[in-house]
Amino acid sequence: MRILEVSALPVWSMAGKGGMPSLRETLRGHERAGFDIALILPQYHLFADRLEQVSRGEGLSLEVYLARMPWFPALHAARQVCKRVCGGGLPTPARWVLNLLTFLLLTGSFLRVAFRLRYRGRRRFDLVYAHSQYASLAGWIVGRLFRAPNVTRLYGTFLADLMRKPLVSLRYPVAAAGFRVPSDRIICTNDGTRGDEVARALRIAPERFCFWQNGLDLPDKPPHEDRRQLAERLKVSGLRQEAKWVVSCSRLSYWKRIDRMIEALRQARHAGCDCQLVLAGEGGERAKLQALARQLGVGDDAVWLGAVAHDDVWALMHAADLFMITNDVTNRCNPLYEAIASGLPVVSVEDPSTADLLSHEDNALLASRDDPEALGRCLIRICGDSRLAERMGQAQRRRAEGLWSWHERMAVEVKELRALVAGHRADDARENRR
Repeated sequence: MRILEVSALPVWSMAGKGGMPSLRETLRGHERAGFDIALILPQYHLFADRLEQVSRGEGLSLEVYLARMPWFPALHAARQVCKRVCGGGLPTPARWVLNLLTFLLLTGSFLRVAFRLRYRGRRRFDLVYAHSQYASLAGWIVGRLFRAPNVTRLYGTFLADLMRKPLVSLRYPVAAAGFRVPSDRIICTNDGTRGDEVARALRIAPERFCFWQNGLDLPDKPPHEDRRQLAERLKVSGLRQEAKWVVSCSRLSYWKRIDRMIEALRQARHAGCDCQLVLAGEGGERAKLQALARQLGVGDDAVWLGAVAHDDVWALMHAADLFMITNDVTNRCNPLYEAIASGLPVVSVEDPSTADLLSHEDNALLASRDDPEALGRCLIRICGDSRLAERMGQAQRRRAEGLWSWHERMAVEVKELRALVAGHRADDARENRR
């Protein structure tokens, strides 16, 4: 089966560090199924603070093509000017215009590459697979012109809490496009952002909508390094071997609310807990968060690892004492699955999206989002009670039995894609007989 994959998201993690494991694992799953894949990526990172070009993806065994974006530097500069003028954030009208322009111009850039592959390269494709709402329109147009079924893959949404407000599709046209573009299938990640509610509100036919949780990329064998060896290999200074390691693994964006963890760390240190917050991840909020840690007197207790290779995340989880996650939008994400699989007790905020994964006093201690003191007490309690931590670790390992591996998750998707293509071929055969 020949697939043309169009992604508005660069495959960072295929180059070794950071990025979205769900995108990487989707491509790996398609490769394992024996699909012949051509992947189109954007020339630039769409929303990076600096103008950054995308690599073709070291380590990829599939064909990769970059869509030229000569229009993007001017658009990126306009976005940065608006942010500076408005004190760091974009006003709603400017965001609306810039996002829509990016969506439409990116669609044109993707189409140019797809047409070159089809008509100059004489390539034929059985399926077109678009990653994210920014690629959804291009995927649908290419599928219709190439007479192939198309899939839109959505990695969550922010629309669920907005659906009761008027004119949502007009106010957020790009986010809505991921659902509104009439793709043959929409595959939406069940990551706690309630994409199923959005699909129902927009009246997406159930047979077109697949709502699946991500899987786990388990290591071939458990990590065996001790803490000292791990710190030396990662070239990290400042890690105290005797301290409790509280690990966090996420991009350093505002909605990840790392500031809550730093405030909880301050309370723990004032209570006499010898603990360190070990942060794996990079992002635009790093400088602000480091300044906050220094301001609160815990600059030496927050250790910033930057982007960490995926295999090293497992090693870090294995060496840590507990896992902490305090996101605003949703806490149901791959690092939480990895912490559960690693048997780590969790300190988090109360969140309906994780109600089936985290139980207060069973495998986690939970606090209200708006109560930083309660979050600090949770951290203090679990750092100071080894029996509680051991009991929660055992509960975590039982909970891990219900998680999908990525092999299992992608086997379900591959079956759906094969059925979609087979159905399309059958429809074409009936048309030809007429």
